[in-house]
Amino acid sequence: MKLWRLLISIELSLGLLALVCVFMAAGSATLSGVYAAAINSMPLFAWLRETEISVSWWLWVTLALLALLALNTVFCSSETLWSRWGKSGMTLLLAPQLIHAGFLLIVCAHLLSATGSSHQAVEVGEMTLATLPDGTRFGIASIAVSTSPQGIPVGFSSELAPDPNRPAERIIISPNHPWFVNGFGVYIKQAEAYPFKRALIEIHREPGAAMALAGALLFTVGNVLLVLIRSRRLDSQIDS
Repeated sequence: MKLWRLLISIELSLGLLALVCVFMAAGSATLSGVYAAAINSMPLFAWLRETEISVSWWLWVTLALLALLALNTVFCSSETLWSRWGKSGMTLLLAPQLIHAGFLLIVCAHLLSATGSSHQAVEVGEMTLATLPDGTRFGIASIAVSTSPQGIPVGFSSELAPDPNRPAERIIISPNHPWFVNGFGVYIKQAEAYPFKRALIEIHREPGAAMALAGALLFTVGNVLLVLIRSRRLDSQIDS
């Protein structure tokens, strides 16, 4: 019984979160060189497989702590549903579960991306072809660079031909407006007009993005509901 109370306690979740922060900070302070560059350019689990344990130990510990935190969340939700079902309003009962579900979805989304994400950077010029990791080809029809009167670049974009066989069909991408196709996001990161027009294109695949968005929405809705419930209780106490 004491073990169960520990497993569902808020003290355990806070302690695990504090340890996650400590080990993440330790890793950020010690990671450098080629390992630091590689961790941002490949799936997390691929990086862990190819990195010596003496370098990646802090991340393995962090994953273990997150697994324990996820279990704590599941146990806490099950205990709340079991003990409060039928004894409180449905909104009060479900609001914390939405927060917990949102958190678990976000964790699962990151794990999904850690196994199947990809990141590819390629330099392209006008009237050239680029290829997605799945073999789909698209054309770079034009590259536009806007400059200030002093000659400083202030904006850039690129006009893409999604189907090289139908060059009349065009899509314009800019830093805040990528092109999403076949589960990939095509971003323009930089462009230059001299000595010739060229651009740096990045192609990302984040399989957990939709799940992370769903988790964030559930987490937000749950917190808003809790704030409303507590505000109404406070108003009732003031009125009485």
